[in-house]
Amino acid sequence: MLTAVTEPEDPQLHRSPTDVPEDYEMVRNIGTVSMVAGVAISFGILIFDVRSPSWPWLVGLWIMALIGVGLRIEAGIRERRRS
Repeated sequence: MLTAVTEPEDPQLHRSPTDVPEDYEMVRNIGTVSMVAGVAISFGILIFDVRSPSWPWLVGLWIMALIGVGLRIEAGIRERRRS
């Protein structure tokens, strides 16, 4: 027997399920750690490496710091949208 699949009359497109906990603090903390570690380690490499610094490491660490900034922005947007 075939049954028709119908869409709900009131779709909620951009909402998360209510039983999923929102972990703003965890995302914000991971972003902060990533940002601080990336910047601190890369500046440490620049200051203490008297020879030429390892540019691939520096680029990787700055990308890690930018990911941290993105995570903090995402946590702020989710928190603001929720309240």
